Amino acid sequence: MTDCLVTDARLVTEPGLTRGAIAIEDGSITAIGPSVSASGADTVIDAEGMVALPGAVDGHTHMDDPALFPDGIDMASQTASAVAGGVTTVIELPTQTPVTTPEAVREKRRRCESRAHVDFGLVAGNFQEPDVDVTGLLEAGVPECKTFTSEPYRADDGTILSLMDAVGDAGGRMRVHCETQALIERARADLEGTDPELYPRSRPLEAELEAISRMGWFAEAAGCPLYVVHISSGTGAVVADRFKSRATVPVTLETCPQYLAFSTADVPEKGPFLKVDPSLKSPAERERLWEAVADGTIDCLGTDHFPTYRANRETGWEDIWEPYAGLPGVETLVEFLASEGVEAGRISWPRLVELLCTTPARKAGVYPAKGSLAVGTDADIVLLRNDPYEVEASSLAYNGGWTPYEGREWTWRVDTVITDGTVAARDHTVYTAPGDGSFLPRGRT
Repeated sequence: MTDCLVTDARLVTEPGLTRGAIAIEDGSITAIGPSVSASGADTVIDAEGMVALPGAVDGHTHMDDPALFPDGIDMASQTASAVAGGVTTVIELPTQTPVTTPEAVREKRRRCESRAHVDFGLVAGNFQEPDVDVTGLLEAGVPECKTFTSEPYRADDGTILSLMDAVGDAGGRMRVHCETQALIERARADLEGTDPELYPRSRPLEAELEAISRMGWFAEAAGCPLYVVHISSGTGAVVADRFKSRATVPVTLETCPQYLAFSTADVPEKGPFLKVDPSLKSPAERERLWEAVADGTIDCLGTDHFPTYRANRETGWEDIWEPYAGLPGVETLVEFLASEGVEAGRISWPRLVELLCTTPARKAGVYPAKGSLAVGTDADIVLLRNDPYEVEASSLAYNGGWTPYEGREWTWRVDTVITDGTVAARDHTVYTAPGDGSFLPRGRT
């Protein structure tokens, strides 16, 4: 007996879109395609005119830090926002509080398991010392370690090399935030004032380029797989691709929707609501980054989701140095790329699935259970309808009260989200509960 049947959907395949149905039983896809029977299902979802995608995998979020985030901002509220927007798996990274030991991983896992609306994995970080029990982290289900080349969590070069040696030898992967601190300090020293337009100038393009290049050579020397997070520029993607194409060690390149949606030209209007690290770059760099997304240089999109309440961010109008840097984006990720990527003719539907579903699931070690629509995989499905609208924070499940995309005109809207074969959200109204998500232990990369 089929538990749920999605009928008349436009399924994304490698060549493009094809009409068909998806049958679900016991939380898994049991049949998919144009010849699937519509009889005998307990629940039937009519998806006429809608595009069906695998649930998106956001490989870069910051949702859980009781020592940093205020009441109401936690794994529960933020994974509710995720599932509302069609993100059915998240990989959660440390924010301010380090998670550098197996014990810290297990503590965070227990806390998140009781709150998560969706399945999740963890990344260890923020490492500033070379001693790390990589074997213990792997046994705890965490194969990735994160460090920084800039403050406030900067590790020196010797520490990063030692970390890469240990992580590479154990079969793990290093994620690195790539901005060179000396170049940031040099730029900051020349700036006076508190205006929002100063912030991008404080973190120049060259800081990203130098650090990406240095980390590429470090990874090769250590024989350690490298994951370059949140590349903010097209030139940064080109520099990173030099190491990716050498294939000495696996190199993964990630960017975020904010670097595709905005540039320094948008800062006068949106001010602190575009404060992010790395900072936004020029309109020309934004266009080059879109090219890198389209041609396959960039492997995947992650949001670097960082939640704050609107009132906290408003303080940046008076003093841009005051609020934390970081933007919420998990709930708008799918709709952004469908509207400003596919609809705008920048990428195809199959490329969208690669960027948001297949590749991040592969990199996370959870494919094919996640990130694909195939028989035997988890029934995590997103249905998108073509329905032009204006983005409004008030229509989102996100509880921070703001979105940097406020006022954008988009064409694709998340209609229905299915997780484990059950309707989890409709029109950004969430039906899941804290604890519905499960921890995803991940092995060697």
